[in-house]
Amino acid sequence: MHASRATAVLMSVCLLAAAAVPARAYLDPGSGSMMLQLLLAGVAGAVVLIKMYWHRLRARFGIRKKGS
Repeated sequence: MHASRATAVLMSVCLLAAAAVPARAYLDPGSGSMMLQLLLAGVAGAVVLIKMYWHRLRARFGIRKKGS
């Protein structure tokens, strides 16, 4: 059953990709730097989130300090 679902999704994606029209858009260097900043902010946010919940993550996976 999972294979037929995956096949249906793949065929849908291929159909949508084949029916796509050109965007006629221009990406200037400012847009590229904005996308880079967005990517870097996402990575920085993920690092801060992991740092905030580090003890909970360690407790969930059963990781303890060597001295404990």
